[in-house]
Amino acid sequence: MAAVPARAANQTVTATSNDFTPAAVTVLQGESVTWNNAGGEHNVHFDDNSFVAPSSPSSDAWSVPRTFTSPGTFRYYCEAHGGPNGSGMSGTVTVQAPGTVPGPGPAPSQPVAADKTAPALKLGGRGNQKVLRQRSVAVVVEADEASTVVARGTISVPGSSRIIRLKKASRRVAPGARVKLELRLSRPKLRSLRRAFEKRPRLTARVTVTGSDQAGNRRSAKRKVKLKA
Repeated sequence: MAAVPARAANQTVTATSNDFTPAAVTVLQGESVTWNNAGGEHNVHFDDNSFVAPSSPSSDAWSVPRTFTSPGTFRYYCEAHGGPNGSGMSGTVTVQAPGTVPGPGPAPSQPVAADKTAPALKLGGRGNQKVLRQRSVAVVVEADEASTVVARGTISVPGSSRIIRLKKASRRVAPGARVKLELRLSRPKLRSLRRAFEKRPRLTARVTVTGSDQAGNRRSAKRKVKLKA
């Protein structure tokens, strides 16, 4: 009688150097894959943003499992060393329906649909700020996926054509995490701001935050902050 291939079981993938080993695994629906970090700053980010762990690349000896409930082929990558659609440090998980004979299976001939959804941003923080004391304008940012957020801002002086520009601030934000961005003022601009407050006790800063994900999708959000001396 012909030999029957062994049934797939829960799989383990190791992140070492700049590779996932093995890079392609096959499991049955309902089984799981566990990724272990054996060295380097890595994480596991699925192309469709359905699973990201750890939330940002980490050099800790982390171990993260995922159970697959739907058949298909799913791509993933390390945010620090790879990218979507099989770029750099990446891998695939092929999930087969129960009753099939699992095998290693080739990598998908067609790339997984590219991520075309820009990150959704929420802006918060204090609506009234004493700008001269803190020497900056602060805004709190939250994104629904791993993103790089960049904040730019200006302060208009009423009755004058002069615009005071704040220093750009940027951070990497994990999905659902809240980060505080501080748009600082240089000493010359603080002096200009003090003179502006002598003529008008309250001013307004306009801040624009742009979030960019790994696939290059971008979205911007705006916030006004009332300023006091």
